[in-house]
Amino acid sequence: MLMLALGFYYLVRRIHPSRRTIPLLVAIWLSVATSSPQWLRAQIAFDVNATAPARSVEPYGLMSRLPGSRFVEVHLDTSALIPSSASRLVQETMVRVVSRHEEVLVADYSPRTEMQSEVFGTMQVSLDSERIREASLQGMAGYPGVGSASGYANQTEVGHQTIHFAKKPSLELVTASGTIERHRGVFFKARRSSQLTLEGARQFRILLEVPENWRAELLDVSFDAIGLESVGAKRSIVLANQRFVVAVYQENDEVAARAAANYIKQQSNLIQAARSYARTIEHRNFPTPFHRLGAKLDIYEPEIPKGWFEALVYQPGMAYHISKLSPLPVDLRVTIMNYLDKKMWIESLCGVEEAASPYRIGSNAPLDIGDVARR
Repeated sequence: MLMLALGFYYLVRRIHPSRRTIPLLVAIWLSVATSSPQWLRAQIAFDVNATAPARSVEPYGLMSRLPGSRFVEVHLDTSALIPSSASRLVQETMVRVVSRHEEVLVADYSPRTEMQSEVFGTMQVSLDSERIREASLQGMAGYPGVGSASGYANQTEVGHQTIHFAKKPSLELVTASGTIERHRGVFFKARRSSQLTLEGARQFRILLEVPENWRAELLDVSFDAIGLESVGAKRSIVLANQRFVVAVYQENDEVAARAAANYIKQQSNLIQAARSYARTIEHRNFPTPFHRLGAKLDIYEPEIPKGWFEALVYQPGMAYHISKLSPLPVDLRVTIMNYLDKKMWIESLCGVEEAASPYRIGSNAPLDIGDVARR
């Protein structure tokens, strides 16, 4: 921010603006100053594997907390892209992984919390001390008629002592991890240091306790880049955030693997369709500026629910009845129906009894436009 202000001052001195151009330059400077953090946030990117096989394991020393449960191990391959312009601002990254069902618990995870120091080995400390002891004696004697005499005696003793001992160096937090959501999830936090970089690939291992008949699961994975909004700022904020859904399936289970692959495919189709119809949806919600003003004043409610996309993708089950999404374009509604069909299919494989759904669970045939129109 300081460099930006100095650049603006230099520009003003060079062009000698008039009174009319000064407000324009100030507006340009404010626009650039407020938009630069947004530009940095857009450049920070995270990624994680879309599907992950779960391998059945028999962990030694771990006891089941749920009756009729077993353990599976999942590996998540994550990556972080932090541009050089934001590397000085980002202080730490955090990854959260949460299951959508209470019957799926986190039993173990790695990496664990780790403390490091820039000092290798122990520190050797020396304490030097000196002891000085001084004694003096002064006296006077005399004999009448002869005279008097005086004497002085001084003795000084100097002692030097050196103590050597080993001291452990101070440690700083580098990585932290732990459970969240009553063991339904786990978090991993990495803090920037001289020995750890926040950018690049990193793998996490999660041991899940699942029902005996578990075959597949959807995990919500979120990434946060935490740091300073500008150089010299004192308060840390979330600079960037991204959310993903990872489809986990039982290893060597072809049906579960196909359900996970189909879900990821339909989710990708939904994302592309929502982006292509973004302007159409915006116009249908706010056809005039008065509708937009009414929404800000809470006197107008858009026909299409706010946050419909996030509710469909990041909430279990249907989230919305299809009638609430009827104002959406027909092609987009067809994509939503196909997506919900695959979503309900994979959620039915998690070993938890779900409420009955009006959609055809596990059907491989997508619904046509006429079917959506009739609904």
